[in-house]
Amino acid sequence: MKRINLTKKDVIYLSIIAVLIIAVLVVGLVLGIEPKKSAEVLMQEYYDNKYSSFATQNANLSKGQIVFIGDSITDLCPLDDYYSDLPLASYNRGIGGDTTKGVLNRLKISAYDLAPSKIVLLIGINDLLGGGRDVDSTAKDYAKIIDELQENLPNTEIYCISIIPINSTLEQAGFNVYECRAKIVSLNEKIVAISQEKGTTYVNIYDSLLDENGLLNPQYTDDGLHLNANGFVVWSGILKPYLA
Repeated sequence: MKRINLTKKDVIYLSIIAVLIIAVLVVGLVLGIEPKKSAEVLMQEYYDNKYSSFATQNANLSKGQIVFIGDSITDLCPLDDYYSDLPLASYNRGIGGDTTKGVLNRLKISAYDLAPSKIVLLIGINDLLGGGRDVDSTAKDYAKIIDELQENLPNTEIYCISIIPINSTLEQAGFNVYECRAKIVSLNEKIVAISQEKGTTYVNIYDSLLDENGLLNPQYTDDGLHLNANGFVVWSGILKPYLA
């Protein structure tokens, strides 16, 4: 795996958003490593461990099921709590901190080896917030993901989930929330166009998560970025009919 190069702003970002990283820093239980290591090293080790665990798990999993691919928003979702009543099993292939480029580099382990009948893709927010990338370059890599999936899994249905909104909690990390919102809206528009062009299904959860200020409703998040249980209820309520 290629090393993820995090900027100073990335470290600040990850420190407030990653429930996962906070747990590592405090108790070191997730990775079993010394908590004195930097957030960058912790994140890379977490990423590598998740990637390795996917390869191990794949040997014992059935093909033709549902695979969720994404970043920490997917990673932190207990899929069995929301999708266990579906006829197909749901496998979580989210990794905290991941980007469109990261997903491109791990499609074999996360998708091809499982030969799923359905893929749920939610990726891109870290490109914009933590990766410092613009909307166009992020959309270009998003389109590459779809191209690669369709080439290697021609019979798999792909569901492109809208990037979810954020709220003012992220201002504590120095982000201009309204500038970020504009980028998210623009990326979602490009994902809609990509989905239409490539014949995938776009699923809009963005609108259903907004408050009266056009930001992520506080009742659906505990940190301004990730979904809590209430948020996942909204997400699954919209998505499940597509997967049934």
